[in-house]
Amino acid sequence: MNFNKSLIAASAFVALAGAAHAAVETKTLTTTGVTSSVDSNGYTFSQLSGTGSLNFSSSLITALNLAQVQVTAVAPATVAPTTSTTSTGIVRYTSVNAAAPVTSLTSNFDGSTLNVTGVGTAGGALQTTAKNSATNGPGQLSISNLQVDLTSKIIYADIVGNSTAVAPAGTNFVYGSVNLSRYALWSFDSISGPTSFGVNSGTTSIGGQNTITGLFLVNSADIDNIFVKTLGLNNTGRSGITSVNTRVSTTGVVNTAGFGSILSNISASVAPVSSVPEPSTYVLMGLGLVGLGLARRRAAR
Repeated sequence: MNFNKSLIAASAFVALAGAAHAAVETKTLTTTGVTSSVDSNGYTFSQLSGTGSLNFSSSLITALNLAQVQVTAVAPATVAPTTSTTSTGIVRYTSVNAAAPVTSLTSNFDGSTLNVTGVGTAGGALQTTAKNSATNGPGQLSISNLQVDLTSKIIYADIVGNSTAVAPAGTNFVYGSVNLSRYALWSFDSISGPTSFGVNSGTTSIGGQNTITGLFLVNSADIDNIFVKTLGLNNTGRSGITSVNTRVSTTGVVNTAGFGSILSNISASVAPVSSVPEPSTYVLMGLGLVGLGLARRRAAR
């Protein structure tokens, strides 16, 4: 009986040593630098590529046209607008798409299933205004380097802007500069498409297409603290951006789009690697072998 117990205990040590590599690991794969290739649970992930495209909603397009906002790219992103011209010669947007390269992917991996928890992009869009019927002066606002947290459903961004607009006497408008890094700007309502991928010895790549919809401000006060402040908006301009972030209008119209949607296409290469035991694993294996040796001595007696 003692022999059997010893064997069971020793075997448990060895089994524990082998199971050490089944723990869930959180890794971030990037397109450049030392993390452009990462090892996790016996596999190498590399060659991350893809794009994330922010498609402006129709209500955002309306707000941009109301304040005659000009939209240009913040490199390395690109902006692809379509426009139309009114009978009076005013150019208006009919659609705007800002496409940014994917630069990072964060995931949890247990050796067989990879769950994507975050995606980062580089670049973005710059919005510029001049004094007109919807503004009290010129301004500009850059929203770039989006970081999408799939767990919390929060989209972070780098935000830089400034307006030299002058508030009319008797108004409460505050204009000036904003400089925020990795700021929680939007939440999103839903995501469609795969975010989990099975991985085995035959897997050579992972990836897919996802669509994030329903982008609304995390803090509604940012209508004034960010958009009005940096774009120099007056009451007319403010009403436009407010409608973008309003889920149900006073007339009962339901807004599910918010600021728009994000379409992403992401891929990465996968290859199995030889598993090299950690030092702690060698210790556990050594204890297991010692246990087996002791058990054999007892059996010989």
